[in-house]
Amino acid sequence: MEQIDRTKVSKRIVGLDLIRVIAIFLVLLSHAIPANTHPNTLSVGGQIINATFVSIGHLGVPIFFMLSGYFLIDRDYETTSAINWFYRHKVAPMAICFVLWISIYQLFLWGVLHRSLTLMGWLEDLLFFSRQGGNPNGLGIYIWNAWFMPAILGLYLAVPFISRAVYHFPRRGLWWIYLLVVSQTMVMPTATLLLNAFGKPGFSISQLDLSYFGGISATYFFAGYLIKTSQRQWSKWLLMISGVTLAVAIWLTQYQFQFTDYAKYTGGQLEMPYQFLLLLPCAAAFVQLAARWHQSTHQWLNQGMAYLSGLSFGVFLCHRLISIALDKTGWLTGQSLTKQTLLNMLILLAGGYLIAMIIHKIPWLDRWLLLNH
Repeated sequence: MEQIDRTKVSKRIVGLDLIRVIAIFLVLLSHAIPANTHPNTLSVGGQIINATFVSIGHLGVPIFFMLSGYFLIDRDYETTSAINWFYRHKVAPMAICFVLWISIYQLFLWGVLHRSLTLMGWLEDLLFFSRQGGNPNGLGIYIWNAWFMPAILGLYLAVPFISRAVYHFPRRGLWWIYLLVVSQTMVMPTATLLLNAFGKPGFSISQLDLSYFGGISATYFFAGYLIKTSQRQWSKWLLMISGVTLAVAIWLTQYQFQFTDYAKYTGGQLEMPYQFLLLLPCAAAFVQLAARWHQSTHQWLNQGMAYLSGLSFGVFLCHRLISIALDKTGWLTGQSLTKQTLLNMLILLAGGYLIAMIIHKIPWLDRWLLLNH
């Protein structure tokens, strides 16, 4: 591992670096499960493993969004120069990064899976357009995490406006508005989840149009800001116990729903939705706990976490290249669900970090593909 500037490392919060690394591990965990896995075809052990990977793995993306909100909203955007700097050095590079990765996936899918490569198709993928009636050859069919790109880019575009608004807004008022948004983005979908489990139809349409607020992505994003600016310091033990207890409750929900009528409404197994209410306080507890660990007495640990954290975004973006190649070879076909998932996980983790490390060695690629300065 290359030497990292100690001055820069000393300004970082090692706990947040660590939880970012854990978050990418959790994302890979949920993506390592073989496609079209149905719990009714699994053994009891397989059902437990499937429930664990799906439920706990879905904590990764909420943590990513919270970390973005934690670092970006509580900044000074009061001057024109500060806003221009943010758009030039944060928003524009991210847009370029996504253009490059979408182009890489376009070429990869054309070469490996013989997906058609046309100018119109490239523009549709680039602009995140989807055709009416669905597109069976759309980019999202192959890159499950492609939805993350427009979601985070849209939030970045709104950051200066959000920051200036909340800075002058009463704290109590912020909480009331946030709880109203949560009631629509999470409480109602969770109620629908429970109703479906008992064979009853839920609520398909919210009464409030929250697309302007960023929906569920913004719910997690803004939680990061509330965590950073909170004046209440919860006990570390309370945060740990709360986080673990909620994680167990999330797992139990996933496990039990495998055997309910929920599948009638989804056509398959329960994929723990990001709207599930318990994910929010669970992820928030772990992020707040991580934020309390500023520096380790071991310099190697601080540097190691900073290095791995800097590669995590690249791992998130590139791991589907490895997964698609694995599916194409059929190398793991015939193995049990447990073996397939664990081997997938190890290959995605090792391969993803290897690719990110290689990119990191080339300065201009590191700048535009990994967004490292």
